Amino acid sequence: MSRIIFLNGCGSSGKTSIAKAIGHESSEFWLSFGIDTFIDMIPFGRQEPYLKFIPGQNERGPTMYVESGPEGVKLFSVMPQFAEMLAFRENNLIIDEVLFDEDTLKAYAKHLKTHTVYYIGVFCDLAVMQEREVLRRDRCIGLSNDQIDRVHQGVLNAYDFKVDTTAISPFEAARLILKFVGDNTVPKAFQTLAKQE
Repeated sequence: MSRIIFLNGCGSSGKTSIAKAIGHESSEFWLSFGIDTFIDMIPFGRQEPYLKFIPGQNERGPTMYVESGPEGVKLFSVMPQFAEMLAFRENNLIIDEVLFDEDTLKAYAKHLKTHTVYYIGVFCDLAVMQEREVLRRDRCIGLSNDQIDRVHQGVLNAYDFKVDTTAISPFEAARLILKFVGDNTVPKAFQTLAKQE
């Protein structure tokens, strides 16, 4: 049985940095992958059948909605199975995701039901995420503004543990998560989801 730390939150909320920090802070080995891992597979210059970026505006500023095309649906839908394959080989995992719907979360719960999954919500003030988008220069401006109202909604918000990265470093967040993992051998969120099949 593998242990899995499942990070869900907006782009630029700090998930990837936390995953790297966990890898450094923990005495165990953790493999990490996420939505960006799969986006990096898309052929250069041929993004349109996979992803479409739709700019907009709301009262908080610019938005950027990302829509999966037919090839994107095929690609991203295998992520739960990919996680299952790695976990089946007794790899501890950190999954870095941006979830928008209950079906995707339940697909992960179904494929990972024989493993110990810690479902962690990564939160951050929007203004800070918007600043990070500008400073990183590898993110579309407006992603976090579009995602913030969707990524923690409903059952997606049924976390085992939450961290807020607004005012703490990725290493501080990683230590909080690792302490929770160490103190809780039987996380409940994914077990509850698996029973809802």
